[in-house]
Amino acid sequence: MDCYEEFDEQLKRAAEEFRKLDKKEVIRVISHLDADGISACSIMIKLLNNENCKYSVSIVQQLNKAVLSQLAAEPYNCFIFTDIGSGVLKDIKEMLNGRKVFVLDHHSIDGNDFGSIVFVNPHICGIDGGREISGAGVVFRFACAVDKAMEELAHIAIIGAIGDLQENNGFLRLNDEILRIAVQ
Repeated sequence: MDCYEEFDEQLKRAAEEFRKLDKKEVIRVISHLDADGISACSIMIKLLNNENCKYSVSIVQQLNKAVLSQLAAEPYNCFIFTDIGSGVLKDIKEMLNGRKVFVLDHHSIDGNDFGSIVFVNPHICGIDGGREISGAGVVFRFACAVDKAMEELAHIAIIGAIGDLQENNGFLRLNDEILRIAVQ
């Protein structure tokens, strides 16, 4: 299995976990305050709307212990982090222990013990998330693994990739695949 097949398997497993969520519970969504994070969050919101899920959204500049402490005090049982979280996995695992947590990100990873976190990140598979796929791209690929109809939002993932300066005389493989879907 090559790194791209491995990434697809990671997405499929995360989609299976997402399908198990209780639709009656409110899902807490936290995303990064930049073009990529807002694009990632918008794709997640569309998926949650399509799946008839309730949610509460926050856009944050950074994710640190102070922000995680505030989140941990909230009554939610499920948290989804988009375009943020890979650098503080240990803190997320510790502070949101006992809750269902998804981290859909493309940034460098802090550690390799994800515990029960549903973690999707291309770096796990040896794919450079800094150049090859944005946070919005990761969320887009996840959303498509849940529901192929989400392909209609490929253009939003491309906005995220451009916002993260990943388009340098063309895109690399994963972003290029998303671009081809957007063009179709």
